[in-house]
Formats: sequence, C-alpha cells, structure tokens
Amino acid sequence: ALSPRPTPPNEQTSSKVLHPIYQSLDSHNYSKALKLTSSSSPSSEWDIVKALRIHALERTGKKREALLLLWEVLTKGVVLSGGNDSSGDGGSNQAEEVWWELRERIQSVTDAADLVSDGAAHGSGGNAAWMDPVERLDLRGFACVARAGISRSGNANANVDASSAGATSKTFSKGKSSKGSKHSNNGGDTSKTKRYPPVTDDTVLSTLAVTLRIEGLYATLSEMYFQATEEAIAPSTGEMNTENLQSVLEEAVCVHFRSVCDCSSVEKKPSDNGYCNNHNTNGEDNSNGKSQTSERNGLSDEQLRCKLPNLKTLLQLTTYYERMQTSSLQLSKLSGESLHFQWTAISSLWYKDSLVELVELLQTFSNTLAMNGDADNTDVEHSQIPSSRRHRIQQQVCSMLKIRSPSELQPMIQKLKQKVALLPRLAESLSSRMVKNKQLRQEQNPQGPSSQAKQIGYGPSENDWDVYLETLLHQHKKEEALEALKGIPCSPMTHVIGDDDSGGNGADTNTNDNTCVLPQIHDEHTIENHIGSVLPYTQRKKLERLSEIALELGKCEESARGYRELLRAFPDQWTYWMGLVDSLVLLGTPRELVCGTETKRAVNRDGWNSCRAFAKEVIASLAERKGGRSLRGPYLVLIEFEAVKVLAESGCTVVALREEICSYGDRFGPLASCCFADIRPYLRLLVQSTVGVDGADGIPDEVSELLVWAKNIWMENSQANTDAGNGQVSAEELRERRKKLRAYIFAVQVVYCVTADLGVGCTTLQLYSPSIPQMTSEWRTSLTFLPGVAPKDGGQKEILPGDEVILLITQYLQYQTSCESQQPKTHNLIAAAALLEQAMDHSPYNPHLKIAAIGVYSQLHAAHRALSIYNDLGVKQIQLDSCSYLILPLLVRGGLYTSAIELSSSILRLHGSTSKDVKDYASKSFQNGYLLKAKEMVTFQREKMRPSLQLLHSKGIVMDCAALMNASDLNGGLASKEPRSNVPAV
Repeated sequence: ALSPRPTPPNEQTSSKVLHPIYQSLDSHNYSKALKLTSSSSPSSEWDIVKALRIHALERTGKKREALLLLWEVLTKGVVLSGGNDSSGDGGSNQAEEVWWELRERIQSVTDAADLVSDGAAHGSGGNAAWMDPVERLDLRGFACVARAGISRSGNANANVDASSAGATSKTFSKGKSSKGSKHSNNGGDTSKTKRYPPVTDDTVLSTLAVTLRIEGLYATLSEMYFQATEEAIAPSTGEMNTENLQSVLEEAVCVHFRSVCDCSSVEKKPSDNGYCNNHNTNGEDNSNGKSQTSERNGLSDEQLRCKLPNLKTLLQLTTYYERMQTSSLQLSKLSGESLHFQWTAISSLWYKDSLVELVELLQTFSNTLAMNGDADNTDVEHSQIPSSRRHRIQQQVCSMLKIRSPSELQPMIQKLKQKVALLPRLAESLSSRMVKNKQLRQEQNPQGPSSQAKQIGYGPSENDWDVYLETLLHQHKKEEALEALKGIPCSPMTHVIGDDDSGGNGADTNTNDNTCVLPQIHDEHTIENHIGSVLPYTQRKKLERLSEIALELGKCEESARGYRELLRAFPDQWTYWMGLVDSLVLLGTPRELVCGTETKRAVNRDGWNSCRAFAKEVIASLAERKGGRSLRGPYLVLIEFEAVKVLAESGCTVVALREEICSYGDRFGPLASCCFADIRPYLRLLVQSTVGVDGADGIPDEVSELLVWAKNIWMENSQANTDAGNGQVSAEELRERRKKLRAYIFAVQVVYCVTADLGVGCTTLQLYSPSIPQMTSEWRTSLTFLPGVAPKDGGQKEILPGDEVILLITQYLQYQTSCESQQPKTHNLIAAAALLEQAMDHSPYNPHLKIAAIGVYSQLHAAHRALSIYNDLGVKQIQLDSCSYLILPLLVRGGLYTSAIELSSSILRLHGSTSKDVKDYASKSFQNGYLLKAKEMVTFQREKMRPSLQLLHSKGIVMDCAALMNASDLNGGLASKEPRSNVPAV
C-alpha cells in the first residue's frame, strides 16, 4: 500500500510553519527562507516546504541544488502512473526515462567540482552519473576527484542515488554533512523506504511549476501534471477534494498547451497542404499516386536522418495534445462548464492534426525501412541491414517509438488512423451540444442576464461558433457548415454605401429579426463574471466565411452575393474584390491553373462584365458622397480585371491594361504616396507580356508609350525653377504643391521600375528620367517651397515630403556604380552618402533615409558610421530580428566584434523573452475562451520565431567572435565590473 505524501498535520500547524516562509519569499529574503526550510526543521519533509525551498534555492542562483531537490520530490519512493514503481531509487531506468529533461538539465550544470563537494559531504566518492557524458570522459584527469575517491571506487558510471541527491541539496551551501545526512544509506537497503503516489496537491504543484517555468523545463512540467492528473483520476491513497481536482485539471490543460508552444516547428514538404489533401474522414491515406510511388521507392539514408528531428517533435506534440485532450475531457465531466467542453473539442481537433502529420511521417519510415532488412519480421538486433547508417537510423526510430522492429509500425499506424477518424466526431458532438444548449438558454431568457441568473441569457459566442464550424470543416462537411453559418445570429454591419433601397441591408446580409443580435455587455461585471467570451458573431465575419465556403463548394453565384454585400460596406477592402474576381471571373479555379503558361483559357466573359459593372456602380456611389476621401480599391480592381485577361487569354493585347494603369496614375499619383506600390505588379506584367515584341529602339510600343506618359508627368509637375515667394502660402496652394511633388515622385518611380524590368542600360534611363542635378534641385526646392513641417527645428517627428526624391537619387547613383567598369566605383557612392547625410540632417526621423545610408556605407566599408546610424533608428522588439541583417555582416567585416556580439545577444534575449511571453498570453487567451487566437500565437512562435535564420546567425556570431571581444568597448557590461580575484591566471 502507498503512504500518503508528507503534508502538514493540520491547518494550525501549517499556518505556523509556512507563514514565516512565505513572508521571507515575498520580501525577497531568500537566505532566511533557506534557514526556515533547512533539514534541521521537523517540517522539512513536507512537500510544500521542499517546494518553497526549491524556489528559494533557484532565486539565490543555486540551480543545481534546486534541481537535485526537485528530482528527490518527483522520484524518491514515487510510484509512477500505471502502477510502475521507481523502487525508491531516483536513478532507476524508468525514472530516468520519464524525467529525462530534468536529468539532462542536472547533468548540464554538474561538473567535477560538484562531485568533489558531494564526496566531501557524504564521506565517499560523488556520483559521476550526474555529470554530462562529455565531461565524464575527462573525469579521471581531475586530481581533486581522484583524491575524493571516485576514481578508486570505480563509480564513474554508477546510477544516481536519490537519497544522497537529497542530502546534497541540504548540505551544499555549507559544504559539510548535515544532521539529516546520517540517515542516508547511500543506495543500500531500500526495504524501509516508503512508497508514495505522485504529487497531487494544487499548491505544491503550482510552487514547483514556478521554478520549472523559470528554467524552461516544460516537458518536465507537463509530465508532472500528467502524473498528478492520472493519480487524481484514480487515486491510490483516498479520494481527492473536488475543488483541488478541478484546479489541478484546469492548470494541467494550460501547462500542456504551454509545452506545445515550446516544441520546434515541423518542416513540411512543399506539397503539404494540410489534412484535407491526404486524408479523408476515416483517417485513410488519400495521397496522390506520385507521392506514394516515391515513398515506396525508399528514401536515402541522409533523407531519413533529416526526418528524425521531425519525428521527435511530432511525438512530443501528439503526447502534449493527448494529455491536453484527456485533461480537458475529465475537467468538462467534473465541472459541466461549456468552456471546458469547448476546450475538449478544440484540443481534439489539434490532436487529430498532429496525428495526421505523425501518420504520414511514420508511413514514410515504414515504406523505407521495410525494404531493408525487415522482410522476415525479425528484431532489429538480428536483422541483416546492408547499410550501417540505415541500421542506426532504424534503431533510433524503434527507440523513439518504443518498438522492437519496424514490422510493428504498420499496426501502430492503423491504431493512429482509428484515432484520426474518431476525434473529429467527438469534437463535433461536444461542440454542437454546447451550441444548442446555449441557444436554448437564450430562448428561455431573451432579455439577457438578470441578477438572479447571470449565466442564463447568453447565447453562443463567436468563439463557440468558430469551434463548431472547425469541427465540421475538419470532417469536410462544408455543406453542413454553410447551413450552420446561415442560421448564426450576428451583430449588423455599419453603414452600407448606396441608397436606402439598394439591398445593402436586405435578405442577403441576414440582418432580419431571426438572425440579428446585439452584444449583451452591460458593464465590466458582465465580462468579469462570465466564463469565456460573450461577443456574438459579426455580420462581416459571417459573410466572409459564407463566401469562402460557398466558393470552395463551387457555388460561385452565392459566393459573389456575399462579396458584393461586403464591398458595399467596405469598398476599399482588396481581399473582397479578389474574392469577387475568383467567384465570377475565374469561377473558383485556382489562379495558378487559370493563369499558367500552359493552361491559358478564356475567362468567364459574363462574370468579367458583371464584376466590371459592379465596380463602376461602387465608383458612382462613392462619387455621390460629399466630403469623403477617394478610395483606391474600386479603381485599382479595374486594372486587375485587365490583368486577369492578359494572364488567362492567349493573344490578348496590353493596350487596355496600359490605359487603365495610366488612368489610375493620373487620378491617384498626386494624392497617394503608395500609388506606385499599387500598380507595381501590373507594370511588371505589362513589360513581361510584351517581351519579344518589336518596337523603336528595342522597346515595345506599349512600354514606350508608358514611359513617355511618365516622363510627361514629371516634367509637368517639376517645381525646381518655381519661385518660392515670400513664405506666405495659403493652405490651398500648399496642397497643390504637395500634389505636384507626389506626382513627380510617382512618375520617376514608374520610369525606374519599367527600365529595370526591361533590363536596358543607363542610356534608356537617362532618356526618360530626370538627371541627378534636376532631382537634387527639386529636393532643395521642396525644403523651402513646402513650409509647415520642420522636425529639425522642433516640429513634429514626421518625414519631409521631398525625402523620397533623395532615395531615388541614391538608387540612380548606385545603379550607375553597378554599370561602371573603368571609373572608380566609390565616386558615386560618396556622392550618395553626402546627399543622404544632408537629407538626414533636415529629416532626422525618416527611417528610410537611414536604412539607405546604412546600405551605402556598407558598400563603402564604413562600419562605424553605419553603426551610429543604425543606433539612431531605435530598433527594438521584433525589429531586432527583422532589421539587424542590415548591420550585422558589416560589423563583422569592419572588425566591430564587440558591437556584433552585443547586437546578437539582444536578438537572443528577444527570442527568449518572446518565447516566455507567447506562452503566457496564449495560455490566458485559451483560458478566456479565445481558442483560435491562442492557436495563432502558438503557431507564430513555433513556425515564425523558432526557425528564425537571424536567430541562428546570431548564435554563430556570438560563438565566432567571443574570442575577439574587447571588454573595454562594452557600456556598463564587462568593462564596468571589477576583475574577480579568485580567477586563476592563465
């Protein structure tokens, strides 16, 4: 029989002992906390006291002692879940396998000096099994270790003694044996050792979790809560308190979710498009024949070896998701809360997704390994495998999966496929039940929550419907999802353009009495007292999903109706215009198929005409507005219509495309500085579509007309020779000056883009673009011609409208430098640097000027000046990862190794803090019912942050430049610290 875990005998004793410890920890007096929790205290064996001591040790920097004591709490005499016993020996094989992460961390912080201290504390040799295997190779060369008796005792490969580990944690601070150490039998008779269940107390688990989160031991944290929930569900020492059980289960779900966030990303093949392409609802593999054939032909040893990290990650993911799903299911049964049922539903879907990826990878290993030495279904040790490397890979796979032979892979895959088929149906059952229950409650109390029943009147929230729809889409029940969407009550959209009887708020928008609902948020108590989200579905999101799913089902007309309604309310939303084009013009066919070079076919002409007429209708409605700003979306989509025709139809001319581009430029070139960015892809399409067409001077006629149009614009809008006057400028004149400057910049950008795509030399560029002196004069005129913005003189931190001209000049100069072959190439670069310096002096808050200057100075190898400009940029947070590439290579080339290390260290700190913050915020989002948002955070961390190439580059720079670092260059770093007197001279 198992003994109850050591706990306080009663509430009075507990308060008397624990209150001083908590006070010491709250006041950060960790030394006092260590004294109060020392082995001389009668309460030192309580789990809660040990947990508080672990926290105090970690806070004082004694990480090894804290981890050793943690190992003792988790393993000493503990019977693990499933009836497996660690036999009172913390070094048993099973304990080492279960708590592998904690053991590896202890090994990483243990060195030979620690073994000397362990040996002195116990009067015998320390245990070398705690050491890292690499350091253990050099163990016998350490003289102090030899004198301590380790080398003579031959104990270098001994197992870990939990009893001595526990004593070590108590005697490390003083370096001598304590009173409690005389009871340790040093691995001797264990028959008197008590056997305990895993830790299940909510307070102890939460206290231990603090240290584990600080140390980043999320696998250990997940395992600890898994053992606790397994014991809590089927207790071996009496029934658990229901409140404590619910608290443990709630925290367990969040802990497993945090562990998912800590997993690495899984490298996917370019052909991987998710579960819907390769698997049906029954979990059967529906991959195409080509991929199946390639897998049957087998992979090379190198390809298999590269897939082993993916296998390890997927095994971890499936483990965490399985634990998460199991804990949330038990919690929902215990509490009956709708939020907990939704946790179970969404975790089941995530578990299913990870299983699908795992099945696909296991199938690859099965197809390849079955061809090599496993035809007779013999064990790995007795199989004859031609390649020794393949044999090692086979052993690693079997070790990860805990099987004896690759022949066991297929039965395992079949079992996983059964789970894949079952989990979505379970999720749909739970989610639909919760949605229906909430709808029923809302019908019973349509006026909203009252003081007597605060939880009665709330209908399904947006997140509830999202989870339910996800369960349907995972099973490819798109028709059912479409019908469910049509019946979702939603909050209405804002004003719809057009007249009142245009149908903007008619039946298509689903805002009738049956499907319209307003948010039921009365005050802050509505949110604080409600579990989960209370916001209803919005009509905008409803129409978006209706249109997307209808398009996937081939219901193009229904999809187009939804996009039209959305565009009447949001005419500048570009994704809605693209959805309308896909629905009516491309008829749901993927663009890469319609617009491919080998599959060109005519677009749907009726749909094309319908879309164009609707765009004209929206433009006319917008023109009737008074005082509204001009929206670019309806005009830009007219260019898109012509571009689709050029891409999809063979022999289509680009005349109409050029005319629409010119019309758009004439309208928005003087108004919007982003006009060139809007038409840039269409300019490239026009140039590419005229390749091979003859014309004057080797330039196609349509492209030549476009260049002439752009040249006329910048010539007409040049203000270089205009008198600035006496400085008294009206607001209307100032607006006109700005418009001309924007048009001038837009035209020059068009010329640069077209000539670059044509691949012509500097001669053509000089023919159609203004010269460098002309543009320089234009910029200088803009400084005096456009008063009112003076950041240099204490004005607002804005950029000057003429800064773009300087950027164009520097691009021109650098292009000339790349074309030069005889003249010194630094001449133009120095001129570009001088112009940029003068521009930054007038506009010190323009980041584009500074980035351009860093690029020029990088070509001039001026590392110090480039670093100074980079520091002025004020790069911080995520910009450290996305902008540091501008300066890091130059710092290394320029010999600024200390600065390179400092910047790389900032990137490493960013990723460390982001990893922690994402786990915290994703967990909070999950607890508040925003389940899909929590998943987005985790996906961002796993697939964007962790695989960052800049992070890998920074690690390499730190290691490469560490020996070249000059400590005197650090500001407030190593140079400010006094040298340590106990560091031996080398």
